Amino acid sequence: MRDKTIAFAGMMQASELVHQIATSGQCSQQAARASIGSIFSRNPESTEAVYGGLGGVRMGLRVMIEIFSAGHGQDGLQALNYSLGLAKLGTKIERDSKRLNALGEDLDLVERAWNDADDELDDSLISQLADIYQRHVSTMDFRLSISGRPEYLKQTDKVSRVRALLLAGLRSAFLWRQVGGRSWRLVFHRRGMLEQAQALLTN
Repeated sequence: MRDKTIAFAGMMQASELVHQIATSGQCSQQAARASIGSIFSRNPESTEAVYGGLGGVRMGLRVMIEIFSAGHGQDGLQALNYSLGLAKLGTKIERDSKRLNALGEDLDLVERAWNDADDELDDSLISQLADIYQRHVSTMDFRLSISGRPEYLKQTDKVSRVRALLLAGLRSAFLWRQVGGRSWRLVFHRRGMLEQAQALLTN
């Protein structure tokens, strides 16, 4: 349950960051760096190591607690909807070996640029990640629809960041499935995940 909670928090964090950009044109830079960095965490020692430690998913844990508690706002629900969409995308991609292999090969190429970059949010790196998402994910029959302010969703740099963060969300979706997470089980695991999120955030 601990690993499932951390991985789901990674999905929630990427989704919340996407929502922030789409509605306000900006997002938490620290959380975005942890989410983008998770894309290139291929052989982590633990689930939290994917995000550089629990601090890397603090935002995701907070959003989870907000949603899984009794009261939650519309903003939190939007992040949850995106997360469930990412989970569905992740399942479909895992079943498409050709697409999955092509996605991995392109990420291998971009990883070199990531290793050389001084910042995980380097404009060139973000642009390359956005291009990978557009070519391998946006071309699928099922696609995520992002809601927000048109003035932000028409800006190239904002759209690139949204796509790069959705790719980070997919990384967490793959991780979530690896540790046994399934969308249909959320209704049964909600209380346990809430308790785990509260404990992880406290510690």
